[in-house]
Amino acid sequence: MGNGKNKAGAPPPPKETVVKKKSGCLLGILLLVILIALLLFLMKHFKFGLFGDGEGDGGSGSGSGTSVSDTVDDKSIEETVVDVTVLGNEYLYDNGKIELASFIDTVKKMDGKINVHIKDDNAYQDTMQALIDALSKEGITYTTPTAE
Repeated sequence: MGNGKNKAGAPPPPKETVVKKKSGCLLGILLLVILIALLLFLMKHFKFGLFGDGEGDGGSGSGSGTSVSDTVDDKSIEETVVDVTVLGNEYLYDNGKIELASFIDTVKKMDGKINVHIKDDNAYQDTMQALIDALSKEGITYTTPTAE
């Protein structure tokens, strides 16, 4: 009776295949990794949480002193950048032509730390130098275009 048939002569029943239920483990791990990455990004972007950005004293002091930010006026910390373009022998400021003396007076009246950013648009050398000399004379900081 080794022919594989049962006593009634019918073929044997097919072998049962075991179907394992997928538990969603891989999907769960992937979702967890995405959530952690999102949380770390938000913590870093909005500067809260576990990561320091190098600012502050780190809590190493005794706490009895005052910090610099308590005693310094906010206006002295912020820097205002003023753009002026030297075009040929003219000065362009605030979408219009301006005389050198008028520009210097305008900058002197501004509050806070001022940095004049000079843009060179085919400027005449003496016109550029006159602006630099006037800013230096008044003690106004400036940046000039770098030579390329």
